[in-house]
Amino acid sequence: MSPLITVEKTGPVALAVMHAPKANALSDAFVSELRQVLHDVETDPDMGCLALISGHRSFCSGADLESIKEAKPDPLEPSVYAAFGRIYDLFGALLNAKIPTIAGLAGHVVGAGINLALACDLRIAADNLLVRGFAAAHVHPGGGHLRMLTGQLRPDWAAALALFGQPLDANAAVVSGFALRTVSADDLRKEVLEVAAGVGSDVELIRSVTASYRATQSSVLSPQAAIQLERAPQVWSLHRRP
Repeated sequence: MSPLITVEKTGPVALAVMHAPKANALSDAFVSELRQVLHDVETDPDMGCLALISGHRSFCSGADLESIKEAKPDPLEPSVYAAFGRIYDLFGALLNAKIPTIAGLAGHVVGAGINLALACDLRIAADNLLVRGFAAAHVHPGGGHLRMLTGQLRPDWAAALALFGQPLDANAAVVSGFALRTVSADDLRKEVLEVAAGVGSDVELIRSVTASYRATQSSVLSPQAAIQLERAPQVWSLHRRP
């Protein structure tokens, strides 16, 4: 069986190209493989960034429809509940990754596919992007979807997507805060790699800054506490600076 994800390494950047069926629908097999890719990159001392792009026209179609059908009769059935839990664990692992993560978004990003994108630190949008929320599937958002939306998008755009079922195109993705910038679909891979390379080549420093960044994200800090959080690793980095 061919891999659902292929990984290409360029300097400290690992580019994961997703080839899963149904436009990278979040099946159990695909989620498990993506989680393994993240683990492998995090534990590779030479890697300082993980970039995700799709080998299909679209980034991610959301939860696998067969999984949704199986869940409908009894969502609390242990095997069903565990399968969805593994998807949510993937989002948590990305949000807490030891290295920066970036996603190149093209085509459709739907439902839980939005979670996969928002669980990454940064997103670049192709000009053919169309983002549609859980409303299209008539399912309540899950996997931390609402927290990620309200934490990362402007409030009006988060409400538009989550409450009113309004789609985001590439321009709206940038205006809303969903994506950093938009490029042509043909240039997406190149742009993602160029932005990813901005982490630099000092992997030890990258991981130190990322750890401080994660701690800041997960806490409600006063400005003074934020300064103290960063002070020790900053001194350490200054001390070892060439």
